[in-house]
Amino acid sequence: MKSHRTRRFIRLGALFVADTLFFGLIDPTKAYALVIIVGFGLLVLTIYMIVDLLLALLERVVMFPVMTRHRLHTSITMLVALLIAMQSIGQLTTKDLFAIVPLTLVAAFYLSYQRKQTH
Repeated sequence: MKSHRTRRFIRLGALFVADTLFFGLIDPTKAYALVIIVGFGLLVLTIYMIVDLLLALLERVVMFPVMTRHRLHTSITMLVALLIAMQSIGQLTTKDLFAIVPLTLVAAFYLSYQRKQTH
């Protein structure tokens, strides 16, 4: 049976191959909207896997409860995906950056506090 670490690297390698094929073969200037949406989904999945790898490395130093790690995964992935989406359509400004990052942190703390109250 393969270890969790081995499966993680296999998934990351397969995702790297899928990214290389998709983004290497598709010309975004001539692609349909559905293809661009699929590409963005693939990009978000890649970001999620990279965040997973970084949190696994960070967890060697600082241990996280499972729910905290899940919230970190979700929050960081959503933040980066939102910033990339806004930048790609030309809507990201410095003011947006200074507004989105603190709001994301507040939302993460709020969700953390709310879940502690309900359990």
